[in-house]
Amino acid sequence: MTSTSTTQNAANDAPRLGPDLLYLLQRLPRERWPAEAAHGTAGVWLAMHVSLRHGQRQLEALARQWQDKALDWVGFRKQALPLLDAHLGHLHGHHRLEDQHYFPAMRRAEPRLDKGFNLLAADHERIDASVRDLQRLRTQLAHASPAEAAAWQCAHDMARALPVCGTLLAQHLGDEEDLVIPLLALRAAAPRAA
Repeated sequence: MTSTSTTQNAANDAPRLGPDLLYLLQRLPRERWPAEAAHGTAGVWLAMHVSLRHGQRQLEALARQWQDKALDWVGFRKQALPLLDAHLGHLHGHHRLEDQHYFPAMRRAEPRLDKGFNLLAADHERIDASVRDLQRLRTQLAHASPAEAAAWQCAHDMARALPVCGTLLAQHLGDEEDLVIPLLALRAAAPRAA
């Protein structure tokens, strides 16, 4: 799992999240999460991210099988369509819930993290653009005939697009966890400490 302190911004090699946004992570570092953030909303959030990473890995493994010619076009389409539907739907639903409910509440609860939530919202826009591209390719794949050259090109395009989405998603999930998990876990622990 990538820690945000080492996650770099591709444009300038600077950390995406600076110490001004990671002050809660300093109070509750990742190595303490299994004991202190595995329950409640923080635990559910982490489980959701495990599921999103798993779906992405499944799709990227399928894409590699296609590229390595270990899977024919019919087999690729048969496996890719339900995996794409589940993963892209899950991803879209998760982001919608964050954008409409969780992130606004977290901004109010911890205004110092506002810049970080702006970054996460911008990530959502980039990931959503990648998801729309994958959904377009998914529709083409679903309606194509293996006898058409365009059908094969669609599979190639999808195999190239999946890791792009995966890279965006991996960076986003790591950064989101570094902001959100300590916030949720520390707030959940505060009433018990009182």
